[in-house]
This record gives sequence, C-alpha cells and structure tokens, in this order.
Amino acid sequence: MTAKEYLSQAYRLDQRIERKLEDRDRMRAKLVKATAQLTGMPRGSGTDWTDAAVRVMEYEQQIAAEIEELCRVKTEIRAVIDAVEDKRYKDILEARYINFKSWEQIAVDMHYSYVHVIRLHGEALRAVGVVYIER
Repeated sequence: MTAKEYLSQAYRLDQRIERKLEDRDRMRAKLVKATAQLTGMPRGSGTDWTDAAVRVMEYEQQIAAEIEELCRVKTEIRAVIDAVEDKRYKDILEARYINFKSWEQIAVDMHYSYVHVIRLHGEALRAVGVVYIER
C-alpha cells in the first residue's frame, strides 16, 4: 500500500459512513411514514413495522461499528502524520487526510499557491512513506 493509499483510507471510510447515514435516514423516514399510515386503522399483528424498526436498529449498530473503525484509522493516521518532522507537511497532510479539505482550501488556509501545495504534498507523501515503512 502506498503512503497516499494508506492516508486515504479514512476518507473512503468516512464516505461509506456518510452514505450509510443517508440510507438510515431514508429507512427511518419510510418507517415513520408507514407507522403514520397505520394510525387509526384496525390493529394487525404489527410485525411489518416492528421488523423494519429492528432492521433500522441493526443498521445503526453497523454504522456505529464503522464510526469506531474510522476513529481508530484516523488515530493511526494522525500518529503517522505526527511522526513527520516538517510542520508544513504535517499541516497539509492533516488538512487533507484528517479534515478532508480540498486542495484549494488548503492553499487558501496556508497562504500558498495551489501548485505549491501540490508540490509540498508530494514531498510530504515521500516523508510519510519513510515513516510508514519504519512502523
């Protein structure tokens, strides 16, 4: 795994969690809608919406486990970034791989040109490669 692939794990995991949270919200909305439609009608067994509620809760547990994994990965990535000596490299790597900022935003925040940030990022990846290999 390259340094960039290693550092990008957190972003991919964060995106997967975001998609699951959106999916969970859609599931909840459908459950609320179905429950509201049942109100005032003769009561049946109730298993349909109860089963759906259980599935939503199970899905939320999966999401919680992935959030825990994201925290673990970010902690690990932060330790690798912290081991890099150059502060500029640390700032760029943290902004990109911990805070998921765009290159443009990083350039603005650091008062550097976009091209300079990209060049420094390449140097920072080489520095991470050394740290990552040493771990």
